[in-house]
Amino acid sequence: MPSPPPPSGHDKTDAEPEVFKPVKPEPTADGDFINVTVTSQISVDVLFRIKRNARLQRLMDMYCGKHSLDPRAVRFLNDEGKYLKAAQTADEAGLKDGGLIDVHMAQDGGFAPSITSVHI
Repeated sequence: MPSPPPPSGHDKTDAEPEVFKPVKPEPTADGDFINVTVTSQISVDVLFRIKRNARLQRLMDMYCGKHSLDPRAVRFLNDEGKYLKAAQTADEAGLKDGGLIDVHMAQDGGFAPSITSVHI
């Protein structure tokens, strides 16, 4: 009768519970890439890894495509509340690694009655 195989050290009864840790993307040595989180009131936060010298147009188009939004109907703002332009790069916009971009629905127009239009 053959002898049982030696213990491998992988017994489930003696093993500690497996712990999963969130993985953060590691920056490259030369810092060509940054990670930015795009937040919105209408959807979940989305993490993007972008090149510092790439136009923000790509990020904006990907975000709008993923969430079925018309790019003309939303505005992207940086951490300081300044509007981001599609032609800007991350460096030109002042985005830093781990930064946030807020997405808001565009609001144009409005009405403010003038003094001459009020009838008494």
